[in-house]
Amino acid sequence: MLGVIGNSKYKRIAIMLGVVLVVLYGIENSFLINKIGHAAFSQWIKPSCLLITVFFIHYIIPKVHLAGKENYKESVYVWAFNCGIIYIVINILGGVLQGFGKSPYSHSLTGILANSFVIGCTLLGRESIRSYSVSSFMKRRNKWALIYIILLMTLTNIRSLKFMGINDLKTFTIFCAEVLIPEFCSNILATYLVLYGGKWASVIYLGLIESAMWFSPILPALNWLAKGVIGMIVPIFCLLYVVSAYRKRAKEVKVYKEKQDKWWQWVPEAVGAVLLIWFAAGVFSVYPSVIATGSMEPLIKPGDVILVEKIKDMDAIKALTVDDVIQFKRGEILITHRIVEVLEENGVICYRTKGDNNSANDSEVVKAGDVKGILKHVVPKVGWPTLIFKSAHADGIDEVEF
Repeated sequence: MLGVIGNSKYKRIAIMLGVVLVVLYGIENSFLINKIGHAAFSQWIKPSCLLITVFFIHYIIPKVHLAGKENYKESVYVWAFNCGIIYIVINILGGVLQGFGKSPYSHSLTGILANSFVIGCTLLGRESIRSYSVSSFMKRRNKWALIYIILLMTLTNIRSLKFMGINDLKTFTIFCAEVLIPEFCSNILATYLVLYGGKWASVIYLGLIESAMWFSPILPALNWLAKGVIGMIVPIFCLLYVVSAYRKRAKEVKVYKEKQDKWWQWVPEAVGAVLLIWFAAGVFSVYPSVIATGSMEPLIKPGDVILVEKIKDMDAIKALTVDDVIQFKRGEILITHRIVEVLEENGVICYRTKGDNNSANDSEVVKAGDVKGILKHVVPKVGWPTLIFKSAHADGIDEVEF
């Protein structure tokens, strides 16, 4: 049936296949899952639906030509295999640095067979839909269609509970770094592999990674920052490797050479931007904070930014002494004052604090659990834009003692 129908019909079929993913995602993340049973849906119903979809794509609906060059498929398969191995090796190296943990997945014969069914059907179904969509939309390299496919495959592979757990800037930053950005980057690479080599190229790449995760008895115990860096950087560099190799093979060298000296320029900028966001969100051991009042003048003036080192454990609490400048929480307000006395009330370490510019000590002592960090450095004036922006919402500043 190849070529019998118009191109618009292929696109409509591709959209319907996308709807299949959206419907399955909606069921899995709605109240219906409680009635169906999460285990039954994820282990049998969803994989079976995707397996039926694969059957329809291969035997019922009209076939479409590969968007890339047919005679380069074998080379793309090799590149996809290399990318999968690179990802696994770098994760192992991360485990060497940060340690390994026991896999949470079953490794009994029954468990391996069940997991193989779930992984195989899900991966083959999703990549068949991706391949059909890419082949239907990308004959003329429609960049908007490419973005639509990447976003569809990304968002339908992230549980809604991960979105619902976002309640502040810090959790949003961690979610983006650990889940959203790596998933997005992985889907960019998978979509280009499909563009150049069809569904089996992305199946090879993603299948290697999924197999290593599901079937290995131990897994790298990486923190969210390491997961984010590996999940973002490795697929992007693999993408550059695949695109450059394909263009050379397809003799698209002219366009490649024009951009050859420029592609790397955005990499440090992108990494730097991500690191800056993480720093501003307070996810490192040192975080910035804008000072709104003059209670610590002349050391700290309104509009200054202070760098605060987080207090992580009781050893750090016990190390605090008189004259240390600490940041602590009182209600919803962060206050930065100097310790003038170390106390102990009912076996709990407390601190008497005072602003250098205040005439008296603070009326309430600071409990150890309210201490957020210790002052490490003052950066003058750079916080004025933030201070001006927040001034309309600074009602709580009145609660700070002077």
